[in-house]
Amino acid sequence: MRRTVGIALFMFAFSPAAVLAQADSATTLSVRRQIEPILQEQMLAANAHDTDRFMATYLHGASLVFVFNGVVYNGWNDLEAQQLKWWNNGKSDVAYVQRGSAEFTVLSPDVAIVMSPLESRRTLPSGEVSLGQFAVTMVWQKRPEGWRIVQAHESTVH
Repeated sequence: MRRTVGIALFMFAFSPAAVLAQADSATTLSVRRQIEPILQEQMLAANAHDTDRFMATYLHGASLVFVFNGVVYNGWNDLEAQQLKWWNNGKSDVAYVQRGSAEFTVLSPDVAIVMSPLESRRTLPSGEVSLGQFAVTMVWQKRPEGWRIVQAHESTVH
C-alpha cells in the first residue's frame, strides 16, 4: 500500500496536471523560506556526521521511505541504523557541498518536493580520495512538529 501511495504521489508530482496544481508564487516563496533553513541545518549536520541532528529532519515513524540507488529503507529506525553505518558512527571524513541550487516544486502550503544536487569527497580505506556526485529528491510535509521529509530518493551519478 505504501509503495502504491508513493508511486501515485511521484506520478502526480511530475505529470502535466501537477504543473497546474502547483502552489501560487506567494505560497511557493513562503514554503521555500520555511524549508531552506532546514536544508542548511541538514547540510551542517551531515558535514558534522551528526546522525541525530541530521535525522531530525526526517519523519520519525514507520511510514518514512528512503530509497538509495534502488535499495528501499522503510521507517525511521531502519534509515537511522543505515545512516550510522554510512557515517561510521560519526567517524567518517566525508564532506558534502551543494553542486547547484535546490529545485522546489511546491504542491500546497503543506507539501513540497525538493531536489538537491550534491557532491561528496571522502578518503577510501586505501587512502585514495573519492569524489562523488549525487542528487536527493525529498518529499517534505508540514506536520504538527514542523517540516519533515516523508519520502526521499538518493541516486549517485556514474
